[in-house]
Formats: sequence, structure tokens, C-alpha cells
Amino acid sequence: MIENLLRPEVLLSNVLVCLATFLITRWALKRKERPRRQKAAVQAPKRTTDGPAILEASLATLQSYKNNLNKYGYPYFQETTPIVIQQLKAEANSLIASEANQPIHELLQKNYEKLRTFQEQEVADTKKLELEVLNHVNKTMITWRNWLKESR
Repeated sequence: MIENLLRPEVLLSNVLVCLATFLITRWALKRKERPRRQKAAVQAPKRTTDGPAILEASLATLQSYKNNLNKYGYPYFQETTPIVIQQLKAEANSLIASEANQPIHELLQKNYEKLRTFQEQEVADTKKLELEVLNHVNKTMITWRNWLKESR
């Protein structure tokens, strides 16, 4: 029995099976993760007149979106941009209109409209679109942070 296990063809086949198992396992662990479907619905904050608080909530939404877009790429953009737009729209609509909040409302509105244009445009190069969206999100976050610093 042991003589059969020590034959060269048996040893060679065992080595090949171990090598194939190692390579498949290594490939499975290294491949890029797919984004998980977001099951959570849009969470609209309570209506308020506190513009900076709404802007900070939207800033947190954009920060999360940016991080996940960097991590998962174009598939994440396709799946979650409509949800992010709805969330930003809900945050903008939770702001009670007043003269003091008008600039904030305009900032929020411009942002989700720009994201919608990115989503609706035809895609020739996914990497280019991904970079354009990231550029827009970064510029928006910088603008909003500067606006928050100036308003305090």
C-alpha cells in the first residue's frame, strides 16, 4: 500500500493538487471585493433650521461615498449613486427654508444635481468617469468645509 503512494506519478499528482489549491486560494483572497448591496433606505433627518448641521451630515455622506468609491470603483458608482443622490436630496429637503439657510440649500442642490449628471451621462471610459466623480466630491467637500469654517 505504501509503495503505491510513493510512486513518482502519485507524488507528482499530489504536488500538482497542492499547488493548484494554493494558487486558487491565493487568488480568491487577493481579488477585489465587490460592493455589498445597500439594504438601508434613505434616512431623512428631522426638519431643522440648523443649516451647518445639515451641511455636516451631507459632508459625512459624501466622505463615506468617496471612501467607498475609492475602495470599490465603478461598480460601487453604478449601484449606490442613486441612493446617495436620494440621501443628499433628503438632507437638503430637511432644511427649513430661510434667508440664512439659502446659501446652504443652494450648495446642497448643486451637488446632487451634478452627481445626477455624472450618473446620467454615457460612459466610454469608466476610470475617467470615476476620477471625475472623485474630483467633484473632493472639490465639494473642500468648498463645504471652507464655508463651515467661515460661518463659525
